[in-house]
Amino acid sequence: MSKKSKRRITSGGYAGNVTAPTIILRQTRRGGLDVGVYMNAIRSAEVIDYPRREKLIDLYEDVKLDSHLFSVLRKQKAAVLSTPIQFMRDGKVDEAMQEHIKSPWFLQFLGDLYDHEWEGVGGSLFQFYRDDKGWINYDLIPRKNVDAINRVILHHQGDITGESWDEFDDLLYIGKPRMIGNLAVAAFWVVLKRNNVGDWADFAEIFGRPVREGTYDAWDEEARQKLLKDISEMGGAGVIVHPSGTELNLIQAQNVAGGGDLYEKLGTYCNNEISKTVTGNTLTTEAGDKGTQALGTVQKEGEEDINFFVKQAILNILNYEMTETFARLGINTEGGEFFFVPPKSKNSQEKVNVLKTLRNDLLLPIDDDYLYEEFGIPKPKDYETMKEELKKAHQAPSHLSPDDDDDDPQDPGKAGGDDDDPDGTGKKQDPAKPGKGKDGKKDNAFNRMARFFVRALQGSGADLDW
Repeated sequence: MSKKSKRRITSGGYAGNVTAPTIILRQTRRGGLDVGVYMNAIRSAEVIDYPRREKLIDLYEDVKLDSHLFSVLRKQKAAVLSTPIQFMRDGKVDEAMQEHIKSPWFLQFLGDLYDHEWEGVGGSLFQFYRDDKGWINYDLIPRKNVDAINRVILHHQGDITGESWDEFDDLLYIGKPRMIGNLAVAAFWVVLKRNNVGDWADFAEIFGRPVREGTYDAWDEEARQKLLKDISEMGGAGVIVHPSGTELNLIQAQNVAGGGDLYEKLGTYCNNEISKTVTGNTLTTEAGDKGTQALGTVQKEGEEDINFFVKQAILNILNYEMTETFARLGINTEGGEFFFVPPKSKNSQEKVNVLKTLRNDLLLPIDDDYLYEEFGIPKPKDYETMKEELKKAHQAPSHLSPDDDDDDPQDPGKAGGDDDDPDGTGKKQDPAKPGKGKDGKKDNAFNRMARFFVRALQGSGADLDW
């Protein structure tokens, strides 16, 4: 068995290189897109034996300049990559792996994994290595120079033979050799919209600016030249110059305003299709005239399901296909697993209501540390002492009997006598303040109700034989 190469796969141009790089790069061809060019690029990339993928890859690079496609792709990518990743081993977070997760190469690699689903024509080939300082890094091999069906690296794009990548032991290939990338779905609408906007611009230039008319004496050539010179210096609007005495009729196009609306509607329709291709809906990207909060909530949930699907695809690569690569780099992942931390709900009031229902109605115990972490509240250092003080301050009083707060009637110092002088001080009771009844009890609502009902006799019972 031949020893596999440890050398790096390099790429670049001819200028400034002492030795020729492994891959000679070619400039991306942009412009001139129409539906015919789009279909030819798809067909060339799907050839069975020797596919030509460079046309489709160049087309993808061109359509990514569309502002709407750029915004929805960035929106989804931000939602995926802003979710923290952790590596768990034996039920605990592996701090050593977390240092790699925080490093720049890891975040960049996650971004390339996301782009792979959209732009991965023929899959994606990575070469991982450690640089001169010992830091982990990698290169994404240009897709136009990779033939995944024959497993070769092409020196020039469009070649049919090249160097076998099996000669390298530090490569990672993900995807399928005949995949063309999900961007093929959105690219059609970008091509259609681009040509539509170009026609719309021509329409606005022709019918949105006034036509200038100039007349001159048919026998005065000097006046004609002077008129043409003056008009040309006034701008680029339409100009009609004719001799005086001749007739000229300007026929206005029918329904000019309606024609402009047609271009706008087609552009909006293309944007909506692009939004549905990426996020699965339109209400979370643009506000429509028929959108409601309930419908927007439903479509937002669908968008989150799509994001979860994308995250799961990334986790499968990290947990399965990257295992040997991590081992070659000296990173131990045995017995552990990568996972995305579930996102926290941004509606704090809704979360509070759920927790109250779980604790009060379902009597479900909830750990205090979880509440501090969930709401981002720092836990006080003297937590136990403060909790005991709050318990005492908010402890509910025990059930009181009607006589608990009453004065003892046997105590002469507390027994009530005159209603107007309940405490025997000689001062009359203020009618606006509660006092004591004739039985010596405080005149509150409970005691007044108790005095209203006569107590049943104790012992042998009442003698009802009257």
